[in-house]
Amino acid sequence: MSETVARRVLGDLVKTSGCYSVEQITTIFYNRDGKYSNKQLSDHLALLLKSVPNGSRYVELFVKSNLKDTYATLVLVLNRLSKDLKDTKKTTPNLQQQQKLQQKQPQQPPQPQQQTGGGIGVEPVQKRVSVFESPPLSSTRIVTEQVTPENVQEIKEKLVQATTGGGVCRLSSSNVGSLTAANILSLGLNHQPHRQYFDFSHQKAPIVSWNFNYDELYPLQSKNVAAIPMASQEPIVVKELVRCLVALKGSLIVPQKPHSPSDPLEFLLSPQLADSCRDMVKEILPFAANFSCVQQFIEESSILEGGLVLQALRSVLKTLMTDYYLSIAQLDDSRFQRQGELTMQRLLQFLKPLFPTMEELAATVSEIRATNCRGGQVLTLLYDRITATSGTIEAQRVLERLIEAAAVPFMEMLQLWIHRGVINDPQQEFLIEHSAMELSENELVDYWEKQYTIRQEKVPCFLIKYADIILRTGKYLNVVRVCGSADLQPTISPISKPFGYRHADQSYIDAIEEAYNFASSSLLNLIMDKYDLMGRLLSVKRYFLLQQGDFITEFMDAVEEDLRKDVDSLHPIRIANLLDVTLGLSSAKHDQYHDELKTTLLSYGIVTQMSKIVDNEDAFGDPLGDTSQLKGIECFAFSYKAQWPVSIVLNLWTISKYQMIFRQLFYLKYVERMLCRVWIDNNKTRQLFAPSTAKLYRSAFTLRQKMLIAIQSFESYMMIEVIEPNWHIFYHNMKQVKNIDDVLNYHQDFLDQCLKNCMLTTPELLKPIINLCNICIKFCDFLAEATTMEPTETFSGRVEQFRADFTNQLMTLLRKINDAATSSTSERFINLIHRINFNSYYSEGNDK
Repeated sequence: MSETVARRVLGDLVKTSGCYSVEQITTIFYNRDGKYSNKQLSDHLALLLKSVPNGSRYVELFVKSNLKDTYATLVLVLNRLSKDLKDTKKTTPNLQQQQKLQQKQPQQPPQPQQQTGGGIGVEPVQKRVSVFESPPLSSTRIVTEQVTPENVQEIKEKLVQATTGGGVCRLSSSNVGSLTAANILSLGLNHQPHRQYFDFSHQKAPIVSWNFNYDELYPLQSKNVAAIPMASQEPIVVKELVRCLVALKGSLIVPQKPHSPSDPLEFLLSPQLADSCRDMVKEILPFAANFSCVQQFIEESSILEGGLVLQALRSVLKTLMTDYYLSIAQLDDSRFQRQGELTMQRLLQFLKPLFPTMEELAATVSEIRATNCRGGQVLTLLYDRITATSGTIEAQRVLERLIEAAAVPFMEMLQLWIHRGVINDPQQEFLIEHSAMELSENELVDYWEKQYTIRQEKVPCFLIKYADIILRTGKYLNVVRVCGSADLQPTISPISKPFGYRHADQSYIDAIEEAYNFASSSLLNLIMDKYDLMGRLLSVKRYFLLQQGDFITEFMDAVEEDLRKDVDSLHPIRIANLLDVTLGLSSAKHDQYHDELKTTLLSYGIVTQMSKIVDNEDAFGDPLGDTSQLKGIECFAFSYKAQWPVSIVLNLWTISKYQMIFRQLFYLKYVERMLCRVWIDNNKTRQLFAPSTAKLYRSAFTLRQKMLIAIQSFESYMMIEVIEPNWHIFYHNMKQVKNIDDVLNYHQDFLDQCLKNCMLTTPELLKPIINLCNICIKFCDFLAEATTMEPTETFSGRVEQFRADFTNQLMTLLRKINDAATSSTSERFINLIHRINFNSYYSEGNDK
């Protein structure tokens, strides 16, 4: 199946019908979203073929095929149409020529051609040395009127058809059109998704092969040349050598069938050959073996599962081998026209300059077969061989011609991807892999991170540095195409700006960078303008970073009683309803994006969530990991459901970082409220008891104030010295971004700096802060229970125990913060120490 032929026919049909464009038909028949039924596709095809005689027959062939890959079916139908049109054109001129010949007089015998010289001299040899150079031999060779490349190919096809009775089934562009729907299904060409298996070792040679047919029905009779003089023996051997050079076996030089396709080809020479003749034959036979190796590769790679790159490589190899074949045909022709002129020595003289080129070709295809590489892997292999080759300049030029031709379909895929964000890769040989995901899942980070990924093994070595840019370019264009307005649609046309691979020219790199800049800036304008990214980021800041003061106060008033309960006894719907009520009562109702704020009850504490973010779960344990011991305040968090494409920036991973900062601030705010409520209860206590009795509470009041100062110091440090300065830096950077990658980088830098300086990414600092909060909550619960009780020595002892636990935990934290500040360039940790230990109270050990 030839996609090139199909696209050429499609272009002609589009011009004739005037109903579609090539891109529209391609998009419709790819049908990736299942938008069109088979009936609708057949109607489109019927409209396209309305001007074609018997067009309904091709529509019927399309319907009967019933393949899952409708685009592959379309290609097969168009190839069938191309073949039928070609056969019609061939038949009509032949009939006209026969009628004219019957009316004409017999022609005069042709005049003998002028000879350029007697025998094969130096000049003809020099011309034939350029057989594998660019331009090919067809531009320099001297060919008689009866022998042309087209005639040779036609003769080969007719010979195959005559020999096999039309029973040969080979998948190539010349006979795909003859396949019926049943044949297609039986050959498995329905292009199942993610089918990537192709192995050269599983490919069998055709029934009639142009590569030493070992299973001939009529074996050649052996020749007896032992009694023939040396002078007469040489022309016979030369004749067999010429046949051997085009992979036809004889009786004096017999190829031995290899045990496996990877084994080198060996020849068995007749013992009747003279020693001098035998030596020269052995010198030429490696060339024939290399030619046979290339022919074997051409036959094995004819199957479609090998991919478009291998098909393109096979095509250029066939062209080279045709040039070589015709050169050998001219030698054989000269042998008949000038008896005795083609000697073994002259044959070797002709072939000697071609030895390095054919040897390099054989080594290249052998390596491709051995590694079973496809797509970008083939291009990498060819590139490495060009770089490392130690052969002649001619051999290197041939390799450059191979890689430039083989790269054509790959670069077409690349061009379609970076200019349209579309992947046309039926055999999974492109460097980008598409994993289909529903757009309804767009709030998940997986949609952006995993829908399109890089196949590292399929990246050509000359594109490794640009693989990530190529990936992002197509992804950006996907978003612009799905979500963008008409004025933001891509304007770069792969037709107006085509590019290909040239080994000595890297202009394709400029095209990739240009496409990337366009795609990235287009997506940036889309998200910033149409979807108001900064407005949404400010909305997230109001809620997750506690910038909306009245809302946070009213919300905590509403949910405080619920969050004191065990998390297993809470009703998430009730918490969500309280959030909606609070949003409506506070100034947050003026935020146009407040509907995207949601509540969630996580099944793990803050330490466990942090371990998930830093991917270091085994580094420290989480004593709050058992949900049966968790309170609502320890599991509560906000979530944010940003719509696509804003979810590219506010994805799950980013929201989880916001949640970490929010949970820490919310927990500190909750503890602060608890300590303030104890202060109110303290005032009531002074009125209930006599002054002598109330003195026992003074140590508890003093400890409460120490706790409150420490908690408020942590809270002020996070909001005033960490979050706000970093937000201002981020906001300033957002005013000068040039592409969406700058947005993602600046946003992640902001969050990472906040997490780091809020001590959330360091387990040694995070755990003591959580423990301090827990000690404060337990102390508040103790005082609430003891308010109505008579003070006793047991009460004083409990207060002293809380004081010792709190002080030891706080001093441990201050030492660790001091150690972290010493090893870090950040000065904000030192500021926290000065806030808590402003008068060196803890550092000098004055706490009694």
